[in-house]
Amino acid sequence: MEITKDIIYQVYAGKKSRKIIDLILATFIPDYEKLNPDYACKPNDQNYIFKTEDEMVNYFIGNTGISQTFYWNKYQDNPYHIMVGANITDDDQLIISLTIAGNDEIGEKYFSQLKEILQSNIGIISYIDPVEYENGKDFISKYSGSHL
Repeated sequence: MEITKDIIYQVYAGKKSRKIIDLILATFIPDYEKLNPDYACKPNDQNYIFKTEDEMVNYFIGNTGISQTFYWNKYQDNPYHIMVGANITDDDQLIISLTIAGNDEIGEKYFSQLKEILQSNIGIISYIDPVEYENGKDFISKYSGSHL
C-alpha cells in the first residue's frame, strides 16, 4: 500500500463550538497530546500566558471576531498519524481538518466520517507531498530544469 504523507481533509463545521472540537478529538485521536498553554496568546495581550489548554481554547471560542488555528497530535496508537486541526475564523465559524498519512481509500473513509459527524458537505482535500531527493546534489540533478 502506497502511503501519501499529509493528506489534508477540511470540512466546514458551522458556528465555532468547543463541543464540536471535543467530539472530533475524542473520535479521531482519543488521549491526544494536550497543547502547551503558550501555544497561542490573546491578540490584545501578547504577554498573557494561558494556564491550561481549556482556558486557551475557550478564550478563542468565547470571544468574537478573532481567529486562531489549533493542531492536536497523538504519538502513540495512531497508525495513520492523524492530526486534528480546528481553525476558528474571524467571522466566528469553525473549519475542522484531519491530516493523515494514508492512501486515497483510507482518507476517503475519514473524510466521509468527518463530514457525517459535522453534518456538512462543504469540504476539500489537499495534499502536501514534498518531492523526494537524497541530498543537495540529487536535488540539483533531478530538479534543475524545473520551473516555478
